[in-house]
Parts: sequence; structure tokens; C-alpha cells
Amino acid sequence: MSAESAEEYLECVYDLTKNGDPAKTNDIAARMNIGPGSVTEMIQKLADRGYLDYQKYKGVTLTEEGLVLARKVKRKHRLLESFLVNFLGMNRGDSHEEACRLEHTISDESEKRLCLMMDNPELCPDGELIPKCEEDCALCEREPSVSLTRLRKGERGLITHLRCDKSPEKIRKLISMGLVPGRRVKVEEEAPIGGALVVGLGESKVALGKEYASLVHVGDITNRNVSPRRQDRRAKTRL
Repeated sequence: MSAESAEEYLECVYDLTKNGDPAKTNDIAARMNIGPGSVTEMIQKLADRGYLDYQKYKGVTLTEEGLVLARKVKRKHRLLESFLVNFLGMNRGDSHEEACRLEHTISDESEKRLCLMMDNPELCPDGELIPKCEEDCALCEREPSVSLTRLRKGERGLITHLRCDKSPEKIRKLISMGLVPGRRVKVEEEAPIGGALVVGLGESKVALGKEYASLVHVGDITNRNVSPRRQDRRAKTRL
């Protein structure tokens, strides 16, 4: 029994038992397009491994261990659908099949970074809830971020995520320019009215229009400047 096959069965049982009722063997067979005999054999194996609670003539439910694994697979699937549709512009029909293929191969680390990049989405493109991350994750425990457009000249920040805003073509362009979560950026020149914001990425510089810069969110801001007005207020307070 392959890990992928086991995950497919657990994900199927997860979907069929959402209403609280056990999943019937025939329903699993119909959903997975597999013969009932093969399904019975597989669920018995998964029950022996502690993932399923199988009672003959009554149906199948997930054990606590099985539920954790099924949620993990479903979370990866729906995060991948969100990325494929909202960031890469794939249509929803194709995204489901692609996510089915990728959900078994994407690593836990990549899943977390994908979630971070999309700012922890709650719903997939079909409006279904994305199961919450059940692990302690330092990537998810970050300080509030702000749009890159809020930074002033000389300030630096760490890119936390890219806001989708239903603009996959803009997101693709930002990624191609190297503006991805985890990279540090520095504002080299503030954008004049109608102009572009110039930011430094390592040794290179890129110019971003406001509609692009507003999609890049940053945290861990250093060299934070204080406006003259705020400095003036502080001076008056000291007096």
C-alpha cells in the first residue's frame, strides 16, 4: 500500500463523513471509481494501521490519527488550489486535478511557505474551508505586516506575503522579479505622485508602480524613519 493511495482513501472518508455519518463502502467505491471488493480490502488495511474505524455493515469513520492525516492532505489540496487559481491564473476545473496530483508530493515545509505567501487563506477557490495548520509553526507567528508602499526611503523590511487581490498576472510578475516571501527589501527612492517606487533587492534595484508595490507586504522593518511632524511633536513633549 503506497502512501499516496492511503492518503487518497483517508481524504475520501474525510469528505464522506463531514455530516457525522459513517462512510459506506459502496459510496467510497463510487467516489474513487474502484470496485467494492478492493475498497473493503484497503479500508481493512488502514483500520489495522489505526487510521480507520471499520465496522462491517455499519461503515467507516476516521480515528483521531486518521483525521489528523486526512486534514493535512485536505489542507495541502486546498492551499494548492488557491495558489493555482489566485496566483497562477489556472481555471478552477483544472486546478482540482492538478492539486490532486501535487498534494501527495509537496513537503510540509513548502506547504507552510505557500500558506505564508498567500497570507494564510481561510477558503479555497470553491469556498470550502481550508483546515487549520495543526503544528507549531514559526512561519505563522509573525508580527503584523504593512504594504511596501508604507515604507519610506532608507527603510528595510522582510517580505511576508504577496496579496493576491485577484491579480495573478501581477503576482507572477512580482515573483519573476524576485519579490517573494523571505527576501529583504530596501526602499531606495520613494514614489512621487504617479511614479514608481525604487526598491533594492540585494545588489539589484527594481522600480515598482504603486499597483504592484501595494501587493507586497513586509514586516520586521528596520531603519524606521520618523516624519518631521512626529519629530516636532516629540520635541514639544520634551519641552
